Amino acid sequence: MDEHPVIRFTNELMVLTELDQTTAGAFVRRVYQEGTHEGEQRLMADLHQRDRRITELERELARLRGEEPG
Repeated sequence: MDEHPVIRFTNELMVLTELDQTTAGAFVRRVYQEGTHEGEQRLMADLHQRDRRITELERELARLRGEEPG
């Protein structure tokens, strides 16, 4: 099984810098967590936008069919 990205990037950061494992690991975890949080926020915004668009299209379809809004 492949290494978790946090472990892999911690090891790479230690090779490229003089940081110890604890410091490098803490930094990589913070970056990873921030990236995950940002991705979740973008996903939520995209889902809300999609839901609004679906609602708009459903209303337009109902209008074209001559149905009552609802």
